[in-house]
Amino acid sequence: MSKPLYINTAFENGSPLDWEVTADGVLELWPQFDYEHGPSGNRQLTHWHFRLHGEAGQTLRLRLPPRWNVWEGRRGPAFVTRTGNSLSVDGVHWQQFFWELGEDKSLETELVLPADVVWIARIEPYTTQHLGAWVQRLQTDPRTQVETIGQTVEGRELELVTLSTGPGRPLVLFRARAHPWEAGGNWFIEGVAAEALRNPDVLAACDVVFLPMAAKDGVVRGQTRFNVNGLDLNRGFVPGYDFREAPENQALLDWLLARQAAGRLPFLALDLHDDDYGNLHVGHGGDHPEYDRRMAALEALLRARTYFTEGASHGVGAAT
Repeated sequence: MSKPLYINTAFENGSPLDWEVTADGVLELWPQFDYEHGPSGNRQLTHWHFRLHGEAGQTLRLRLPPRWNVWEGRRGPAFVTRTGNSLSVDGVHWQQFFWELGEDKSLETELVLPADVVWIARIEPYTTQHLGAWVQRLQTDPRTQVETIGQTVEGRELELVTLSTGPGRPLVLFRARAHPWEAGGNWFIEGVAAEALRNPDVLAACDVVFLPMAAKDGVVRGQTRFNVNGLDLNRGFVPGYDFREAPENQALLDWLLARQAAGRLPFLALDLHDDDYGNLHVGHGGDHPEYDRRMAALEALLRARTYFTEGASHGVGAAT
């Protein structure tokens, strides 16, 4: 007889969820929605990360029943495609597997447990521990500067990492983890930093600046989209926004205003996200006629000089 199954989420980035084993032995999982604070009614379920206790060699069927996200008053299925996941026997080394999409918009998968305890995550996790280790490695290089530009709602420090070989160079800014579940932005930043330090031509041309983990509280708590006050950090850089509820965005805005006063705003700023499509989302140009031309040049360079092949959307964020 197999050991009784048990789910544990009491660790950093573990996502709150409900679960039960059905009469036919299927392990059903209900990850909890992340809700926006305000009249929108928005909610999103994209992230799950849990530790599964069972018995090595046990064949197990897992199911995520159909769930419904809400965005701008519209309901839509939380699961829309065959979905990749990551599995680990030690919480460090990960391999990919897939959940299959059912006709009812549920997700199901079958696993043979490789150990008595396994970790399962929507995407290979990148936690504050990963961040701390990365910053510590970078600080051994004299071209690295680390400063704290503010704190999260719960008082966690917001690190800003600058790679530079001297004053006066143009700035390029990368921000990641505006949405807590989107760990891919952190893995991408680690690659960018490694290449910038490896190739002297990069830092001869510009300083590279990283705000690596904007929604740090949500990362710790295993949330999907919003900060712990229910605000979307991918929104809100407009007059009238209540930055008291989103000090993470206030810290970035203050840093940008200081750069503006010094005449050193970044000439390129990229906000890094995860989704199922990988598109380049080009913002609203407003009153800057050169913006569209420059964004078209950026897209062309990405296609010519990098592995980027996905689509692009234009004019997004006009109201935000």
